[in-house]
Amino acid sequence: MVKAENLRDFDVSKTTISGDHDLLAQAAASAEKKAAPKPKVNVDQSGVILNGYDPVAYIKQNRPVKGDPKFSSTYRTAIYHFASAADKAAFDKNPAKYVPQYGGFCAESMSRGKLESHIDPNVFFVYKGKLYVCSNAKGAKRFLSKPEVNIQKANKNWETYEPPSSPGFRRYFGS
Repeated sequence: MVKAENLRDFDVSKTTISGDHDLLAQAAASAEKKAAPKPKVNVDQSGVILNGYDPVAYIKQNRPVKGDPKFSSTYRTAIYHFASAADKAAFDKNPAKYVPQYGGFCAESMSRGKLESHIDPNVFFVYKGKLYVCSNAKGAKRFLSKPEVNIQKANKNWETYEPPSSPGFRRYFGS
């Protein structure tokens, strides 16, 4: 092992050491960004989910209501539009209560292991307080013929798309 009494012994400057440290910090920051994958959500080219329909109206009114961009919130990288300030406030208070299952992708397709981004905002259902959207009425009918079984299948399939909330915990326990 060689011990340097002075940085000049190895012709190394403080600037070089500082520069290397900055590069290491940038690399660490880059690794952190890669370690935290973004949630998968079904948004349009503007980042809007549910084709701009109000997720709170689906739950509270049991009908699709087109949202207004002036009442909007961002949650988990998706922009949500609401029909009113009251719906926006309800969402902001508890977004997890109103977000569509499977990131707004077709629930019936997810039960078959497929990621279908085309949804019809008029084809939806609320089951046990959760919002599910589908591509078409035939798919929704098929999904609802055995909702518990299909939700279980879709939830399992969704795990391959949705990043775990605590990857270290899941890896440690082998799930």
